[in-house]
Amino acid sequence: MGLWTGRIWQGAQRVVPGLRLAMDYPRRWLRPDFLSALTIGAMLVPQGLAYAQIVGVRPVAGLYAGAAGMLAYALFGPSRHLILGPEAGAAILTATALAPLTVGADPARYASLAALLALMVAGLSLLAGLLKAGGLADFLSKPILIGYTNGAALIIIGSQLARMVGLERKSDAFFGQVWEVGMGLPRLHVLTLLFGMAIIAALVLLRRFLPRIPGPLILVVLTTAVAQLFQLRHGGLQVVGTVEAEPPAFGFPALSFADVRALLPAAFSIALVNYASSVLTGRIYADRNHYRLDSNQEFFGQAAGNLASALVQGFPVTGSDSRSAVNDAMGGRSQLVGVCAAVLVTVFALFLTPLLENLPLVTLGAIVIVAAVYLMDFASVLALWRVRRVEAFLAVATMLGVLLLGILQGILIAVALALVDLVRRAAHPHDAVLGRREGMPGWLDLTRHKEARAIPGLIVYRFDAPMFFANARHLRERVRELVAASRHPVEEVILDASSVYDLDVTAADGLEKLRGELEERGIVLVIGDANAPLRIMLRRTGLMDRLGSENVFLTVEEAVLRFLETHEARTAAGGESGASPVPPAVH
Repeated sequence: MGLWTGRIWQGAQRVVPGLRLAMDYPRRWLRPDFLSALTIGAMLVPQGLAYAQIVGVRPVAGLYAGAAGMLAYALFGPSRHLILGPEAGAAILTATALAPLTVGADPARYASLAALLALMVAGLSLLAGLLKAGGLADFLSKPILIGYTNGAALIIIGSQLARMVGLERKSDAFFGQVWEVGMGLPRLHVLTLLFGMAIIAALVLLRRFLPRIPGPLILVVLTTAVAQLFQLRHGGLQVVGTVEAEPPAFGFPALSFADVRALLPAAFSIALVNYASSVLTGRIYADRNHYRLDSNQEFFGQAAGNLASALVQGFPVTGSDSRSAVNDAMGGRSQLVGVCAAVLVTVFALFLTPLLENLPLVTLGAIVIVAAVYLMDFASVLALWRVRRVEAFLAVATMLGVLLLGILQGILIAVALALVDLVRRAAHPHDAVLGRREGMPGWLDLTRHKEARAIPGLIVYRFDAPMFFANARHLRERVRELVAASRHPVEEVILDASSVYDLDVTAADGLEKLRGELEERGIVLVIGDANAPLRIMLRRTGLMDRLGSENVFLTVEEAVLRFLETHEARTAAGGESGASPVPPAVH
């Protein structure tokens, strides 16, 4: 019984990562986690209210969606730092999807459809997790991660620019937001700008000289007190304002086949955007804090968060770049931040709405901007440029794609460019003509080791990639070039297959054509260092029989020794003068 109980408990910990944390939680994390939760809760209140307004549901629905999402993700999500909740992108997609279905609809139906969309996003995320689709995250390479990070940081900054100068933000695009602020500078609110710049300076100084002090939380309390004491709202400083306290509306959203069919494209888009942006954000903080992020478990975390939001009549939620950045900046260490923040937001929504009535919106904007600035990493782009310029280009393309087209489109374009680069490299892989150096074992690249020498009459050619349809022709053409360029009549070509672990039908056909062309010219094609998977494919495709098993060797050295023996025997029988001249290369 104990054995089975242990296995069940281990399985539960894999499915619900939050249980493992609860059992092994270090007490020293409690203070930074709680302080971070206070700041996250203070940020979520105005943001949740604003995003609920974008969606078109009652204001407190944004608070309960955030609280439920954070609590569920803390149990099922793999990231210790990602904060789930309402976000601008998901809110806009939700409002766009619901608009055609709710013309003239009553608020109750609208709220039910928003909750249904969250439920569908949860279902699609759960299905993806069960299908082990987390492998998709492997296509999100380091350049894509760097580009996404910088793009997301700039988007976060752009979303707060209008708030920093006391203007109303209308555009949802980065460059549109910058343009709005630029055009609105004659109307900027000087008090708001000065207030915001002072907060930014204070945050930077506290982070630099007193990094253990919860600067964002201190400034939330301090600026709220100052705004209330001096009644700065009457001077034009925008504050959170009055929020009516309402209890959550628990319930399962009404299901209708027609509604599900109409909302399915939007649900798929939101689920995909949620996953891509959240797994990238989660990886940033996992790498920074030295732990592993299970990319497949992220689907279950997203599913749990959206299911919880649907059950409180909320709307689709996703990972928040801004609140996650603040969480890391505050020193948050675990999912307990989400749990505590969820409790605080719930208590606030039920009883304490007057407390943040005078919280300046510019305070929240300044906190978010400082966190985003520290999130940016342009130094890594320069490092990529020094190491491999195509990857620096990929990082910049990702950043621009995210800024110009949106998170999902930018990431998809970057993945497509990465795949194009992968195919390009696979189609024209690195190769080498090998020779020997006296007194040194093994075979050396003739272009890198000028002291190495080729064996007359023999070409040892290494192909550093699996052979498949994209590089089959390239292999044939390279061997033709090498035979035509040889200063000695070629008797044998040894293909060093040490890096070839696979062979598809197209490549096998190409090898057969190459073998036939060489045979017509009196040249033998030999494969050396043929590993087990390659030999299996040679047999399955019939190439082993056509090449002759005597021409397939386990090592290049064995193949060369056979050539030398054969060459010496041929020389002894008639000398090299009996060798056939090499005809022009076949094309």
